[in-house]
Amino acid sequence: MNKLEKKIEFIFSKKTNSIGFGKSSIDEKKRKLLFFIESDVVSKDYSDLIDGLIITNLEANNLKKIKDERIIGIKYPDKVLDLEQLNKNGFDFEIIDSEKLSYKYLDNNSKTIFQVNDKTTDDDADIISSFDFPLLYIETLKNLNFNEIESFFSLAKITSKFNTNYLLKINGYLDKDQIQILFNLGVIGLVLDSQIAEKKLITKLNDNIINLNIERKKSNSLPDLSSNISSSSLEDDFDD
Repeated sequence: MNKLEKKIEFIFSKKTNSIGFGKSSIDEKKRKLLFFIESDVVSKDYSDLIDGLIITNLEANNLKKIKDERIIGIKYPDKVLDLEQLNKNGFDFEIIDSEKLSYKYLDNNSKTIFQVNDKTTDDDADIISSFDFPLLYIETLKNLNFNEIESFFSLAKITSKFNTNYLLKINGYLDKDQIQILFNLGVIGLVLDSQIAEKKLITKLNDNIINLNIERKKSNSLPDLSSNISSSSLEDDFDD
């Protein structure tokens, strides 16, 4: 079980660390969703405020072994990057958006996450769903403004095509109620655009994620990241 799997299991575990009644301080302080920041490099910035980094623009000749307790993913690996080297160097997952990459990325042991967006058709969704991607990553072509209902409808048009859970790229501040709605749509992780990542915004988002009340939607099952069992949606169980 890698760090991504362990973190998801921790977030959605119904167990608390308290003795007797009530919640422990640990349980109260933990983030209720995954929280990532895009970055060109692995840095220690905001270590206590995020779950990890998604590395962009990684060059093959700059590949170094990851020595970090946080979850480190890579976005859009170049086809010259060897998948086995990514795994050996400690990357926890890869986000891909290209069909030109090696077929080895379809091996679930690589923890490949496929990108979908508002141009993903029903036929595309059928094909994507036939593979064992543990999660899907949503980055829309048009920035979504979650101050308007329209953006939630636009997102739902994507999530309704699949039976899984999602990482979602966001481009600004979200309050607790907005994050709750995203969670209800199957979003279990937020990815903050690197261009707007600054401590004040990151701190506010982290606080909202910590204070999110997901108990009424909590599932008995976890997102399935195993290599031999197809992933199942938290969303279906949440409606029970």
